[in-house]
Amino acid sequence: MYTNGNIAPALDIQRRRKREQTIRVLKMIALGVFLLGIGAVPPPWAIPRIIRELASKDTPENRRRVRRQIYSLNRQGYIRTGKQRYELTARGKDVIREISLWDIKIPLPKSWKGVWYIVAFDIPAEKSRVRIPFIRHLQNLGLVFYQRSVWIYPHPLEAQVRKISDYYGITSYVSFITAVSVDGSSALKKRFKID
Repeated sequence: MYTNGNIAPALDIQRRRKREQTIRVLKMIALGVFLLGIGAVPPPWAIPRIIRELASKDTPENRRRVRRQIYSLNRQGYIRTGKQRYELTARGKDVIREISLWDIKIPLPKSWKGVWYIVAFDIPAEKSRVRIPFIRHLQNLGLVFYQRSVWIYPHPLEAQVRKISDYYGITSYVSFITAVSVDGSSALKKRFKID
């Protein structure tokens, strides 16, 4: 079968945009932006605001897309209709909590204190499904792979990593270590642009 090398990246971009828009809709529902109208769809006066929030143009097609998206989220169990507005279900709240983990950042001090902060973990087989997401979050925070299940960073990080490990229920399998000297520190200093 012939595949064009440009189709897969284009589909990935399209899926990513759709997911980002779905996440924005869920966040807006969490904030109470979507009020119920007749037929459990956003009332006509709310559609322009919703479309603006989604960074789209106010066109009939975009209005239909928002309605379809809300209908789909409701059908999939992420939202439900409350008395006057849409509400997140437990499943929807869990998605919002997981998404908020990607917004966690490690504050960068003005200068390096000469201490390395190390995260080591040994996740058991029954929790192995969270290993990859946990590692992706460590990468998102800027940590660098040091060796198997050991990641390193030049600034304090325990509070941020603990929030992530708490979410995945693996905090008891994660250890935090500080060190003044580590092998390969000159390469790490270059990597983190510190001295």
